[in-house]
Amino acid sequence: MNHQIKRASMALLLSVFCFVAYAQKTITGTVKDASGEPMIGVSVVVDGTTIGGVTDFDGNFTIQNVSEKAVLKISYIGFKEQKISVAGKNSFNVTMQEDAAALDEVVVVGYGTMKKKDLTGSVASVKTEDLAKVAGANALSAMQAKVPGVDLQQSGGGEAGAGVSMTLRGNRSLLAGNGPLVIVDGVEYGSTLDIPATDIESMDILKDAASTAIYGTKGANGVILITTKRGSAGKTKVSFNGYLSFNGATGIVKPMYGDKEVQRLIDKKNYETAAANGWAFSNTATAADVLTFKLDDGTETLSIYNDKSYTDWLDMILDNSVSQNYEVSVQGGNEKTNFNVSMAAMDDKGLMKGDEFNRYTGRINLDHNINRIVKIGASLSYTYKSNDKRNGGVYNQAQKMTTITHAYLNDGSINATPNPWYAAHCSPLLDEDGAYQRNIESSRFFGSGYLQLNPIKGLIVKSQFTLDRSTSRTGTYQDYHSQARYQSPTTTYIANDRSTGTKYVWQNTANYNKTIAKHDMTFLLGHEMSQYVSESSSISGVAGSESYKKSGFYDVSKIQSPLVSTGYTKSSMLSFFARANYSYDGKYLLQASVRADGSSVLAEGHKWGYFPSVSAGWRISEEKFMQGTKSWLDNLKFRVSWGLSGNSAISAYQTLATIQSIVPNSTDKAPMTMANPNLTWEKTAALDFGLDFSFLNGRIYGGIDYYNSKTYDLLYYKTAPASSVFTSTISNVGKTKGHGLEISLGAVPVKTNDFTWDLSASATFARDEVSELADGIEQVVSGTSILKIGEPVSAFYSYDMDGCWGIGEFDKYLAAHPNFEKPQADYGDPGTPKVIDVNGDDKIDDSDKIIYNRSPKAILGLNTTFTYKDFSLSVQTMARLGGYLNYSGYGLYLYDNANWGDLSYWTPENQGADIPSPGATGATPTFYKSAIQIQKADYFKIKDITLSYNLPKNLIKKVYMSNVRIYGSLKNYFTFSHFDNYDPERGGSVNFPLMKQVVVGLNVTF
Repeated sequence: MNHQIKRASMALLLSVFCFVAYAQKTITGTVKDASGEPMIGVSVVVDGTTIGGVTDFDGNFTIQNVSEKAVLKISYIGFKEQKISVAGKNSFNVTMQEDAAALDEVVVVGYGTMKKKDLTGSVASVKTEDLAKVAGANALSAMQAKVPGVDLQQSGGGEAGAGVSMTLRGNRSLLAGNGPLVIVDGVEYGSTLDIPATDIESMDILKDAASTAIYGTKGANGVILITTKRGSAGKTKVSFNGYLSFNGATGIVKPMYGDKEVQRLIDKKNYETAAANGWAFSNTATAADVLTFKLDDGTETLSIYNDKSYTDWLDMILDNSVSQNYEVSVQGGNEKTNFNVSMAAMDDKGLMKGDEFNRYTGRINLDHNINRIVKIGASLSYTYKSNDKRNGGVYNQAQKMTTITHAYLNDGSINATPNPWYAAHCSPLLDEDGAYQRNIESSRFFGSGYLQLNPIKGLIVKSQFTLDRSTSRTGTYQDYHSQARYQSPTTTYIANDRSTGTKYVWQNTANYNKTIAKHDMTFLLGHEMSQYVSESSSISGVAGSESYKKSGFYDVSKIQSPLVSTGYTKSSMLSFFARANYSYDGKYLLQASVRADGSSVLAEGHKWGYFPSVSAGWRISEEKFMQGTKSWLDNLKFRVSWGLSGNSAISAYQTLATIQSIVPNSTDKAPMTMANPNLTWEKTAALDFGLDFSFLNGRIYGGIDYYNSKTYDLLYYKTAPASSVFTSTISNVGKTKGHGLEISLGAVPVKTNDFTWDLSASATFARDEVSELADGIEQVVSGTSILKIGEPVSAFYSYDMDGCWGIGEFDKYLAAHPNFEKPQADYGDPGTPKVIDVNGDDKIDDSDKIIYNRSPKAILGLNTTFTYKDFSLSVQTMARLGGYLNYSGYGLYLYDNANWGDLSYWTPENQGADIPSPGATGATPTFYKSAIQIQKADYFKIKDITLSYNLPKNLIKKVYMSNVRIYGSLKNYFTFSHFDNYDPERGGSVNFPLMKQVVVGLNVTF
């Protein structure tokens, strides 16, 4: 009996084993794209499980122990997801179909993500390939002329590590700044983005107030959300990115050399002689009359001219430098743990000799699923920067040097006073020889850890703590014969400043998603606490008439009477926020949010601010009456939004009265600022209307936005009471408003197996204006700047000119205008600016000044990419139309005796010139300067041309590489404007020229 039972049991086990063996099988396959090329890294998993992996170099995959009833889910970013039943088959050939509409399907929003089709606000994204083209220290430059509403310019010129200046949707604040908020991995990062572009997974820009209101007091100027790369399940991937940048200066004003410079001096001499003789031009001056100076070693300038041994000062201080950047990352993971580790080193050299910026960064992003409910993770980064800076005035100074001199004396020493026509300026070579030293050294640790729970379906609870700590040391050394100290050449100056900043942020959020039939709902609740502590110390002073070049700013013991100061601030903020999203049948979309911010920097009764928003969307393309358009219309959505956001520009203790020492290191104190317990945040309320569209399976796509905003409670100066010792105090007194139109358009006109042509364009039309100032004031004027009700927020205020007065022309003018009042004694002299009497009242005064808008009327961008097999050519162009700049170059030429370019200036033989005579300096130079320096800022640029080549995959896979790309770029090489030798993107400054680059690079993935 027992024997029979054993035999039956064995038979049963054998049957079960055979059934399991039959039910579980091994699946193999190959994944290719539409052109038949194998696809690497495609996710192939059993639907509903974590069983599976990614395709190899040849697009192959193998999955073991697969049930006969299983379904494979095959997905890859930018391609349509496929699900395939494995019943009856063990081998599969899969062809992936590109899904153009999905390339940018998911975007990051405040404290979460959303599908692009469900957005009800104005959100733009920067493409990954645009980030890859960044060759510089700031990845934000990838937005230039690509994102509508963004006005970005290279503010730092050709300095190493130069930053950018940027506004979103115009200017709205008068004192508080107009720069956007930058968020990295959910936490405020600050205005200096020191993250390598290749570390960035996505960059999304929140533009309308409904999108930014979730950030409360910091969202009024727009928000840039940056997400760094994280790991993913599958094969470990190693990437290397490196480039060399060969840098040169663009927009250099070439000086007058030799004969032309001497002729300028002769014309100046003839002008002065004629002025003393009733404007009878005899033009008798010669080179011998103007070249009468000797160098310190006795060398005559006339002999230098005769020998034609000139000096090119700009060439001596500028350097065609080479910058380099290298980045390595390792990315991978499994169904439990994902990781991304990266390191980068940058050596960026500027255009002036000795100008260098070094940056070293390291980053670790780690995510781990403890179980199906609990997930933990961390993001840790460290950045070290060192910047040896040059004195920007040296470039300015070199332009004032005469070429008819020698840089070095006969004994080989630097010729300290090479400009006999402007002795107040020393040789620019002195600063480059160590007379001027400035170094900024900083480090930053930015780390966060999180705990995430998914206790029930649809609910995600997350708690994240972030520590952001930075240190900085700025050292300055000015030798007694440096440019800065040359006016008082008996003292050397040393300064050493140090600061630390520590910020703690604790965020807690709960996201809940629920779908009931056709109703999709998402709810967000959040809480955030932050605290910021800063400490600073400074020691500075003069160190006698000795030179300490070797020790520089490090040896503060040389300071004779040191000025010592310390500082400490502490502030904190508590926030609560909520957001609800509702969608019915994917057609009707609603969103509402609110945030409450409480800040320690404000006085009692004003500590809390509340920032609501509401938005709605209608996907017209999903309506039944649009069914006939499905063959060509992918998406048509109308959006409308309103929101309120703030600008937190109030610093710690600004609401309190402060006292300060009357003199340094004194115990005697005096009030320095007036208390204002009523200070609160600036607020911007904005309405936005938008239309998104996509046609022909994503072959044509784009969006249009119109916005109208009003900013109130602006921080500005208000007249203090007469009983006060102060003349003014900062209060919430002003208002501004703005409106604009933004257009984005993309298309794929041609797409075949071998050739693709991509186009994208953007257009921004913006206008802002002042609508209210303090105490009923209509306008505030400061130099050549003005704030006036009804006029732009950022504007110049200056005279206009109509060429120059000719010989005898002013006498004829006086005959026709006998009551004309000359604004200064030399007005009307031949060769001086002809300032226009705008209102015709026979005098030149402030009523004749014109308001010039600094901001452009339009910013246009056009980007095109041609891809043929493994070759790709992309061209980025942009135009900035309208707007004005204050071109300080003309001021140098007229009033600083600068050797400023080969200009067509006024002479008796060239009376139609717009540039005044070199002798027409005027008794009050600023009167003439303001008339001639305000210039149109329009320009068109071919910003970037990049040619790249991807090595054939069947070749590189033999050495275990999945991708190898080599490329070359021309950046900032072609600019077209009314300036002959100046790049108007520089904004009018002549301290540093802008940089042009030839970049060669290599991207390798293993």
